[in-house]
Amino acid sequence: MCTLHNPSFEILSTILFPLVYSFLLFVLLACYRCPMLFTPLFVLYYVRVATMGVEMGRGAPWKAFTKNFSYLIWLRKHLQMSLVTPNSLSKKEMTSYFNASPSNAYVIGVHPHGVAADYRACLEGLIYDMFPAFEKCKRGWRTLAASILFWLPLVREVVLWTGCVDAGRLSANKVLKEGNSVIVLPGGEAEQIRTTYGEERLYLKNRMGFVALAVDHGAALVPVYVFGASDAHYTSHRFFNLREMIRKRFKICLPLFWGDLGVASRRVKHTLVFGDPMKVTKYARPGKDASEIEKKAFRDVVAKVHAEYIERLVKVFEDHKVELGYGDRNLIIQ
Repeated sequence: MCTLHNPSFEILSTILFPLVYSFLLFVLLACYRCPMLFTPLFVLYYVRVATMGVEMGRGAPWKAFTKNFSYLIWLRKHLQMSLVTPNSLSKKEMTSYFNASPSNAYVIGVHPHGVAADYRACLEGLIYDMFPAFEKCKRGWRTLAASILFWLPLVREVVLWTGCVDAGRLSANKVLKEGNSVIVLPGGEAEQIRTTYGEERLYLKNRMGFVALAVDHGAALVPVYVFGASDAHYTSHRFFNLREMIRKRFKICLPLFWGDLGVASRRVKHTLVFGDPMKVTKYARPGKDASEIEKKAFRDVVAKVHAEYIERLVKVFEDHKVELGYGDRNLIIQ
């Protein structure tokens, strides 16, 4: 677990991170200081956001950006990112799976979320080369992201260009119905705010939405564990109750974290280990008018699949933790 840092990268990241996420404040300030110029532009921007709604459908991925944007290349090198994949996700096996049915897809669960999930944007540019079957079979993938990100200027553009769509059920269903796959960080904001430096802790026991999505579409589930994500930043749980209240009420996560220099990620190697795809038998989600018996039957199927998924995820962690330098840690699932 290398922790040597790159001062130039960390200084740049420390400047960029708050600038990107506070860009809305700069826009509002501009509207206040020069209302005749900036207010119409601000209004037009949000009218465009509200009417286009690309995040609710196919998104707007930009391959060249994710593969060639200098900062993302730099970040991948800083995190020393590597992917470990099984034979069951080889080009041959994935091509065979896709060709078997136009509806065949994957729901890829990535754990843990971590404080900032920097690896998420970096992963997007690696998928093209690591999983060529997607392009060969003319299939795509989208990552589910928090709704609030699509309402922040500049942040919206970055998450769209890096393959994200809204994390709601409507957009996820659209992706899968078109035969495309979904990447999801199941822990979400609840796990993000609980991230503890030096601990492998997941908030997963009651996170069944992504499993229900896979069951509803009969999509194969793929567990992925990111070794290094929990050590990317130092963390603090001060004012946790207040921050948790804000998260629950306003869907805004405010983790307290820092790196070796500012808020940039520490130079800890990130290894994403993919488990074998888990076949899931399609069981259609009951409609609103379905009986309680039908709804309970669906929930029972989801719970069973969810339990097996957790077993497979734990196996991925246990099988690789020693060789990757995490032999002294246990996986905690809440």
